[in-house]
Amino acid sequence: MECSKCGHKFDDGLIFCPECGAEVHIVPEFQPEIELSIEESIQNIVTDVNAKASDNEALLSASEDDAVSITSDLPVDDVVSKLPKSRFFYLFTALCSVALIALIIFMSVMFYRDNSASYQVKMGDKAYKAGSYKDACAFYKKAIQLDPDDLNTYFQIAECYKEMGNIDMAIDEYTGVISRDPSSTLAFSNVISIYEDEGDYSDIDLFLHTYASDDIKTAFVDYLADPPEFSHDDGSYDSSIVLSLSVKSEGKVYYTDDGTKPDEGSKEYKEPLMLKKGKHFIQAVFVNKYGVVSPVMSHTYNILAEAPAVPMVSLDSGEYDKPQLVRVIVPEDCFVYYTLDGTDPDEHSRIYGDPIPVSDGVTVIKFVSVNSRGLTSEVLEKEYNITVEKMFDEQTGCGLLKNHLVSIGYITDLTGTSPIYPGRFDYLFSEMRYIGNRSLYCYNEYYLFGSGAKSMTGNVFAIDCMTGEIFLVKRGGGDAYSISPF
Repeated sequence: MECSKCGHKFDDGLIFCPECGAEVHIVPEFQPEIELSIEESIQNIVTDVNAKASDNEALLSASEDDAVSITSDLPVDDVVSKLPKSRFFYLFTALCSVALIALIIFMSVMFYRDNSASYQVKMGDKAYKAGSYKDACAFYKKAIQLDPDDLNTYFQIAECYKEMGNIDMAIDEYTGVISRDPSSTLAFSNVISIYEDEGDYSDIDLFLHTYASDDIKTAFVDYLADPPEFSHDDGSYDSSIVLSLSVKSEGKVYYTDDGTKPDEGSKEYKEPLMLKKGKHFIQAVFVNKYGVVSPVMSHTYNILAEAPAVPMVSLDSGEYDKPQLVRVIVPEDCFVYYTLDGTDPDEHSRIYGDPIPVSDGVTVIKFVSVNSRGLTSEVLEKEYNITVEKMFDEQTGCGLLKNHLVSIGYITDLTGTSPIYPGRFDYLFSEMRYIGNRSLYCYNEYYLFGSGAKSMTGNVFAIDCMTGEIFLVKRGGGDAYSISPF
């Protein structure tokens, strides 16, 4: 095809010249089946006309012979008036009929093309393949005017806009599909693909929250950043509660309990929160794996239950000159937990059972009561400074113990080899105790098997830290201990 304005040659099917942009006046192509129908119709008409003409010619000849014979005696003017009409009249009439039929067929074809959605789509596809996306859009839009329910055409228009770099218009077309078919996973997928190519994950979250049904959100849940869900509603509670925060997709939850707005620098939620007596204002936010931050979700809780009593400790803080045992009176319906490293105790700390031995040096013990409802008391802290008079330290005392056991034949060498059993014995310092008016280093005895495993034998040896005397420690009733020479 050639542009009538600039003379540029280009492929058929375009409605604008790609060189100068002038509109191209196209005489649309007939479809082959219609053209064949036209040719057959015209051929049939011509055949009929020729047949009629032949019949008329024969009739004319016969009529003329009859007329001559009948009217041979009549004047010439009378003969002429009685002759049949001319064959030219029949031919002229036939040609006019053919022209009229051809015009009707042509107008029918033109009407079909202007009012056929499938034809417009066909021309749009042809223009799209030729790279003329603007022309393709025009054809597709004409098709939509004729058939607004054909959703595939909207997808084709969107593809044209994408090829032309008009992303917003492409998204508008997909949104149009969604408005007509909210369950169109393909339309959502194409929009997500566009935003993902641009790295606009926040826009994906916004688009899904704006247009997606629950089923669509489930299908694309990884792109969403919904706020965390709280296991308990706001309100007052008679006892402590365990608060859980949950989300539906991969990511991290951050929370605050001090009134500040949570962000990625806040405390990360990893396990349920124990809310005890008092008021709690918990705020939480979810950050999905694409870095999209959810709105902040917050709840307020008022825990009304009374906290348990603080543990009662037998030994006051202070300075002592010999090892001590710290005893605790446990409140009713409670357990007492304690720490020796200066941290505040909780349900994961050591649980109090037997009296706690306090050895040489400074020892800080913190205690807390926890009742069956999970409520905790205030933390109680005790500090002890023990200064024991001694002639040697616990490491030296361990060596003295082994030498003594070798000397009496209990073990055969300092590695603890047993004269009776195939394994050997080992001795580890446990604590200092004050028993029988003596300050003692105490050592637990272990038996080491050939495989390397070890087990406590139940024997506890002690050495006087002043005299070096060796004793076997025995436990009596309660927390009473006694010693006997060994």
